[in-house]
Amino acid sequence: MDCVFCQISQGKAPAARVLEDEHCCAFLDIHPLGRGHVLVIPKIHVVQITELPDTTANHLFAVAQRILKAQRTIGWGVDGTNVLLNDGKAANQTLAHMHIHVIPREKGDSLKSAGRLLLHVTGLFGPRARQHTLEEQAEALRNALDYSAN
Repeated sequence: MDCVFCQISQGKAPAARVLEDEHCCAFLDIHPLGRGHVLVIPKIHVVQITELPDTTANHLFAVAQRILKAQRTIGWGVDGTNVLLNDGKAANQTLAHMHIHVIPREKGDSLKSAGRLLLHVTGLFGPRARQHTLEEQAEALRNALDYSAN
């Protein structure tokens, strides 16, 4: 399969993983719109959310909420968060595998984020984040998830 998200969920492509279970995989976006930008994907290949069973769709949003809480535990997204689902080409879905963005926002980051968002929408994506930075952020999020689970 040519789908990079399927390759990531199957362990055939690298990703800075935050959380994984039998239904989904969550990892850092390599072209982040902000520090700690996470993607939550189903392990089964679907293009739009309506193709998922309701229980799986609900699970993905519950995972997104857990990640959002972990981001805030770290101090990311305290001022706000974008939880974003681009569902279909007309909604600027650039990769044909359903995914939820959990993007921590900081006060005053609108101009910087607007430029990055424009690049995402055009499919250019902008600069790729350094892998060691993504791995550090993923570890911090995993630790915050573990902390909040206790």
